[in-house]
Amino acid sequence: MGKLLQKNRIIGIAAAMLAVILMAACQQDEDTSATEEATEESQDNTTEEIAFTDSMDREVVLDGQPERIVVLAPEFLKLIYDLDGEAVGRMSTSGIPIPEKAEDLPELGTVNQINTEELVALSPDLVIGAPNFHADLEGIMENSDIPFALLDMRSFDDVKEMATLMGEILGKEELAAEKLQETEDEMQAIEDKLPSGEEPSIIVLNITPRSVSVQRSNTTALEIGDLLHVNNIGKDMEASPDSQTSAPYSLETIAEQQPDYILMTIHGSEEAGKETITDELEGNPAWSSLKAVQEGNVHIVPSEKYLSNPGFDYADTMQDMAEMVYPEVFGNE
Repeated sequence: MGKLLQKNRIIGIAAAMLAVILMAACQQDEDTSATEEATEESQDNTTEEIAFTDSMDREVVLDGQPERIVVLAPEFLKLIYDLDGEAVGRMSTSGIPIPEKAEDLPELGTVNQINTEELVALSPDLVIGAPNFHADLEGIMENSDIPFALLDMRSFDDVKEMATLMGEILGKEELAAEKLQETEDEMQAIEDKLPSGEEPSIIVLNITPRSVSVQRSNTTALEIGDLLHVNNIGKDMEASPDSQTSAPYSLETIAEQQPDYILMTIHGSEEAGKETITDELEGNPAWSSLKAVQEGNVHIVPSEKYLSNPGFDYADTMQDMAEMVYPEVFGNE
């Protein structure tokens, strides 16, 4: 009997020890699992720094993908929404459409007159501006510790560079690459249809509520013309004192060159621009002596296609101009 009690006691002790070992093992597994989960969560929350050089050769550093972007340039607002991104604030525009999903965003003023107090109040983690309009905001952005990029987009090479950059910033690299390839394929298809040996001449006029000038170089409209093998007669005109990309308007010079086509881009209010056309151009009797006028080859072109860089819609703008300057090839499409 005593031996049986002793044996049962030994068995009980062994069982208790086994239970302790099993509990310790379970606790270790739980601790290991918790540690692994914490490590994975820590890795998920770790963001990689994004650094790039803007169009003014300024280094811009972001802590990670920004979540609160303010956009002060219409072409970049369009580019961001074309890449399924979004903004928390924007500039207002006149004559250039806003992406539908961005229509209800807080407006911070016109492109060249931004309300900086309202901008800062939005607590952005990235502000995108244009070098020719927003360079003077640099000090305010720096003092407010807000990353600030001055970005320019005039040519299609710029579109490729900026779309790639926006893809990285938004985490949409594959989408940006796909859209760029589609755009390039569409542009090439248009180029392949151009008639050989033809170089129609054009002049592109800037129309504002108070003035008329000639586009001379480095504009989207003129690069579209280059891609379509047209001859820009404004390129040899003397540059304006305050802008190398434009030249003073001279009806006499245009009459001497007799361009095949006259394209007009309206800056600002379309109604005010049309009044300028009526008063400053059509009001001059010599205007009717131009060949382009006599042949009905004067066109007011849409600002969203020619004034603001069309981005992924570059081929659409090429097609639009091709239908004007090569009507025999593209006119029935």
